[in-house]
Amino acid sequence: MISENMRKELKELQLLEGKGRFANLTLDMPFKKAFGSETEKEPLIATLNVCLERKLKYPITDVDIKNPYIIGQTKGSRDAELDIRCRDSQGNEFIVEMQIGRQKHFVKRANYYASMVIAASAPKGDDWDFDYPSIYSLNFLNFDLDIWDGSDGIIHHVSFFDEDMPELRFDSVNLVFVRLSRFGKSLDECESFRDKLFFSLRHAHEFEEKPSQLEGALFDKIFMAAKIASFTSREYEEYRAGLMRKWDYGASMKFAKEEGVAEGWKSGKAEGIAIGEARLLLAARQMKAKGFNNAVISEVTDLSEDEIERL
Repeated sequence: MISENMRKELKELQLLEGKGRFANLTLDMPFKKAFGSETEKEPLIATLNVCLERKLKYPITDVDIKNPYIIGQTKGSRDAELDIRCRDSQGNEFIVEMQIGRQKHFVKRANYYASMVIAASAPKGDDWDFDYPSIYSLNFLNFDLDIWDGSDGIIHHVSFFDEDMPELRFDSVNLVFVRLSRFGKSLDECESFRDKLFFSLRHAHEFEEKPSQLEGALFDKIFMAAKIASFTSREYEEYRAGLMRKWDYGASMKFAKEEGVAEGWKSGKAEGIAIGEARLLLAARQMKAKGFNNAVISEVTDLSEDEIERL
């Protein structure tokens, strides 16, 4: 349990956001606590079934939570730390990610992480016919990606198929993106479990008590996991750090927009891109001088942390 001093401090932090007794489920620690628990798997299983229903051959009945940290295959390759990684009774592998910070190449990132899970699943030795398990990457995005401009859809499915024979699909790798930022239903408008789940992810932290409309054991488990008063000291520190990163990111995005970075990239013209590139470097230097950490600068400018380090 968190100490009284921590409770007072967190109360002040919550008041800055005008929020209630529950943690923001779009932040890493509360999301993993609610959906990545080895002892309370029901919320994760229900979420996978409702979000991947279109892609699954059979409903998921149980999962094994796996180590989310994947070591790169070579000394120079990059490691990956996923939010949640699990496997079902059929041997299928699942990645579940929550992302609040805008990333230009997030679809490529999701594909890269799926590839790392494939590589990690390969048995050692030469006798392997590449029959790796199906990979499902479920990504919750609390921001908009420009590639889906003009679409009102909340869930987008990305997979391999034959362009000349679209009916011929290869479901070995399935990327699913949930645009939470586009989910605008009020609680009274939520009728399905999926709607109520998305509403909870976006708004649980705004309530003093679990709304009566979110009935059932699954939502009881989700809201219990998000209850700040039940956090351990370590969980509290992680959540506090997550709130700080969220505000830091918001300030960074505001700063970047004021510098015209977003406009330079969005124009899509050669001149606009050239201006955008120059402004990205300038913004990165200024953000670095103001004390923003390299990870945040990288998310905002799309520069690598190595590039930022050399500025």
